[in-house]
Amino acid sequence: MNINPDEEFEQYLKDPIDPELKALFEEAEACLQRYDAKSKQVKQLNQQMQDMTFSLDLECAEWKYEIYSGNRNYLEDNSN
Repeated sequence: MNINPDEEFEQYLKDPIDPELKALFEEAEACLQRYDAKSKQVKQLNQQMQDMTFSLDLECAEWKYEIYSGNRNYLEDNSN
């Protein structure tokens, strides 16, 4: 089979003559779509984790500040 690398090959990929090959292409396309969906889901979960990590870091910084300022006030109060 002689296939030109441009349009004929694209057409062959869209509608191959061999039914087994066509089934493989369809399966590959379905796998690619599932992969894309999972990849999108992973990116969303990654963003959620980054947001949660930032929130937790901020909360820890607030706690550290409260502890530091509380200890400082305690030391100032007891230094007299």
